Amino acid sequence: MREHELQAAALRRHTRQALAGVARRLAASLEARFGDAAAHGPELAAALEFARRYGEALPPAATVPGHPLTRLARLADTPTDAALLRDLLLLTCLPREHEGFASLLRMLHPERQPLPGVALALHWLEGEQADADPFALRDRVEDLLCNSPLARLGLLRLDGDGPWHGRWLLPGPGVWEALMARPPALAEARMVSGYAEVPGLDGWLARADVRQAVAALERGLPCQIVLAGGDAGMRATRALALIGAACTGAMRTRLEPGEADSRVAAAYVAAFMHRICLWLEVEGNGPEAAAPIVEIDMDLPVIASAASDRLVPRLELPLLRLPVEALAATARRSMWQSLLPQLGEHASLLAARYPIDPDEARDVVGDLALKQDLLGEPLRLDDIADCLRARTAWHARPGVSRILPRAGWPDLLVAESARAQLEGAVRRVLQQIAVLDEWGFAQGRAERRGVRMLFYGPPGTGKTLAAEVMARALGVDLLVVDIASLVSKWIGETEKNLAAVFDLAERSRALLLFDEADALFARRTETQDAHDRYANLETAYLLQRLERYEGVAVLTTNLRGNLDHAFSRRFEFIVQFPEPDAAARLRLWRMHLPADAPCAADVDLAELAEWYALTGAQIKNATLAAAFLAAAAADAIHQRHFLLAIEREFAKAGRAHPGFPARHTPPPAAHID
Repeated sequence: MREHELQAAALRRHTRQALAGVARRLAASLEARFGDAAAHGPELAAALEFARRYGEALPPAATVPGHPLTRLARLADTPTDAALLRDLLLLTCLPREHEGFASLLRMLHPERQPLPGVALALHWLEGEQADADPFALRDRVEDLLCNSPLARLGLLRLDGDGPWHGRWLLPGPGVWEALMARPPALAEARMVSGYAEVPGLDGWLARADVRQAVAALERGLPCQIVLAGGDAGMRATRALALIGAACTGAMRTRLEPGEADSRVAAAYVAAFMHRICLWLEVEGNGPEAAAPIVEIDMDLPVIASAASDRLVPRLELPLLRLPVEALAATARRSMWQSLLPQLGEHASLLAARYPIDPDEARDVVGDLALKQDLLGEPLRLDDIADCLRARTAWHARPGVSRILPRAGWPDLLVAESARAQLEGAVRRVLQQIAVLDEWGFAQGRAERRGVRMLFYGPPGTGKTLAAEVMARALGVDLLVVDIASLVSKWIGETEKNLAAVFDLAERSRALLLFDEADALFARRTETQDAHDRYANLETAYLLQRLERYEGVAVLTTNLRGNLDHAFSRRFEFIVQFPEPDAAARLRLWRMHLPADAPCAADVDLAELAEWYALTGAQIKNATLAAAFLAAAAADAIHQRHFLLAIEREFAKAGRAHPGFPARHTPPPAAHID
């Protein structure tokens, strides 16, 4: 038998010995009250006989160190009150211990409920103190049950209506389970154990303030340990790491902001009796939310976790505050090395690609193990991205679309200078750990993380495609933001929309693309009226939020001069996408024309590239349009189909058509269609 099972068995035996002592005393009191029990019926006589025999079967024993009953002295003002509290608590537990006690109490209850009444307890205890002042005993019992802080706590509860002495006694939540070394069964809280090991949090646990919190939990010192910041998962991971490091447990209960919650009392009673800490987990983080109201005198360590300090319940306890922040890059690398040793050489790459917390990383590793077991294939880096994408909850919001990147570097035909910058930006993301953390260039400056890029050039030159290629190279999704849906005429709404977009990008670990960002990132103006002032505030907010974003943010514009000059110094890369030259256009024609396309002998792509100055997007559209024209005529794709499709592209763009090559006579449109 394991050690904890032996301890549980010893604790239960001591509880039963204590119950046996109360049973002996209660049986003697009832026998004196009823005299010849047989005269009141055989059932009562048998029930009293059972209570007497149970009491005599287990002799008294020495106190077991750490038994929940020994903790009651901390709740009472005097040893006399502590003994009284102990007797009343054990009395309420008798019907839970054995059906024989339940039968006895049911006979004494007017509604045949297996509950001891306050009047029964008074008769029993007053009979044992016949020579003492009976009113003093009644006053102490009434205070314990109705007026003292202990009464508000709910260790003992009154049930029923009428005066206090005519009601029924119940043990508080989790009391019986604590006396029997079993976890409590509460609807509003549950017992949790901590993590024995948390990859990636070794450095955090070694911090001086965290070690102090662990020591307080180990010693059971009354205090409030505040975990504020981050998201709910980050706070929960750190709370469980603290609990595990202290080798204790916790009673975890969730609270709504701004409300007085009765669940705290139930969770506190269970935590107190089980000799573990209380964990108050405040949910939500709205601008109008306030801290829950908790009016209980605490006598044990309390972990309070919330999104911000203003949501933390105010307790009359010494305070230890532990801010919750994302893992440092080096800690993430250590985490991946520990969780995926078979990919240890890629740990830095994984840390740069996926800035996630240990709990989420462990879930992903579990998914990977399942896939390997089912498929029998070696683990690939792309598998991690797939598992992470499957586990990331996508919170759709208007104006933001998520794209699974499929285009790779071969699909991107841009100038070599632009390609070099794009590849350099990807390398910068992957090399941040070495430069910022190992070489010390971070210097505590959060804005040095992440990459901010500006893509500028005419429409259709590959700016959005370049962002997609980068997202695929980094193994993340692409979030495309519709600027028009963010801008609001109402003051403050644009900033709220922007904050929500950045929060969504951080949770999704995606590359953030502001397409055609001129309207939102426009240059600031001199303040002429209130509209100008608030427009400038929006731009200033965006500058600050862009600096704090630790991922990759890309802004695209057709005209670089439209953007505020203050943005230029904040971009690590400014990439120009000019219109392609004739050689690049020929490559684009060939790339967008599938090998299986039925092209006629007169098709001359070199002529099209030389004659017509089109962008990549226009060439793609023209290629597809020519194919549909040929299909409508049940013919192969001829040069005339391309010429007409190109003419339409010029018309759509509002540009003058340069005409047709001399050797071609354009057919009437009706003949083509």
